[in-house]
Amino acid sequence: MNIIGHHHISMYTKDAQINKEFYTQILGLRLVEKSVNQDNPTMYHLFFGDEIGSAGTLLSFFEIPNLGKNRPGTNSIHRICLLIPDVSSLIYFQARLEDNNVATTNMTYLNQQALLFKDPDDLEVILIVNNQYNIPKTWRKNPYSDIPTKHQILGMGPVELRLRDTQKTINFLQQELRYTLRKDTEETVMTLDESGLYSDFVIFEQQGERARPGQGYVHHIAVNTPRDSNLEAILSTINQNPGNNSGIIDRYFFKSLYYRHNSIMYEFATESPGFTVDTAIENLGEQLNLPDFMEEQRTQIESQLHDL
Repeated sequence: MNIIGHHHISMYTKDAQINKEFYTQILGLRLVEKSVNQDNPTMYHLFFGDEIGSAGTLLSFFEIPNLGKNRPGTNSIHRICLLIPDVSSLIYFQARLEDNNVATTNMTYLNQQALLFKDPDDLEVILIVNNQYNIPKTWRKNPYSDIPTKHQILGMGPVELRLRDTQKTINFLQQELRYTLRKDTEETVMTLDESGLYSDFVIFEQQGERARPGQGYVHHIAVNTPRDSNLEAILSTINQNPGNNSGIIDRYFFKSLYYRHNSIMYEFATESPGFTVDTAIENLGEQLNLPDFMEEQRTQIESQLHDL
């Protein structure tokens, strides 16, 4: 088995245009893929990340225009974190966000200086100072952003889970997926690399009502199983567990497997072939991109989508 960190994380947005403007123009990520939900092609599916959408830098959003408000609660992926280089980057982003009328709160998170804010759908996002911690060597800068490279978002950081039964998830991550308990924080953090923050799950116990999906709801977290053989090994393990899994699905840009455990939806996704499989790097995100098996439906699909 081989899991090397996060791959992407997927959320709900009410308005893809507002979502796109926020993540590209304010946070400086690149729209690397403008596609549709393969299970419901009337719905935009956007991916934001580094220059080429490297695994571990990706934020994914499904547009659902009739969404109601999200009700935060337990048994959910509560909020996401993004890594930034250092304290000067934190100061830079605080000014940038507040100049765009986004309220921010300074905080300490996993012993690191951090900045909390909400996106237009009320999703909680934390920018965390990475400092000396390792990050994957495959991550790139985004030359298509006006944010100076020295301040740009590096990629995904810790993902925070709120659960009624935390031990069940700790056991799953530790015993089946080979995560270890981080020793340098007071919080319960499961990691694949104690010298980095890029693979971490932060686990809090929370009783009470379950989260109710709506704007800003986090649908699933995908972890990076780089090669097909790694994904097949995961499937072999998951098949021993109670509950159904999706089996391996070819998403064209990567292959993946979905499995819900203790209320959290996990996706296991390959790195290859990636978003450059059919698009030049300089053209990523410019046109509606459909996998080959959906191309014959393009006219119908485009007729049901608004301009973006």
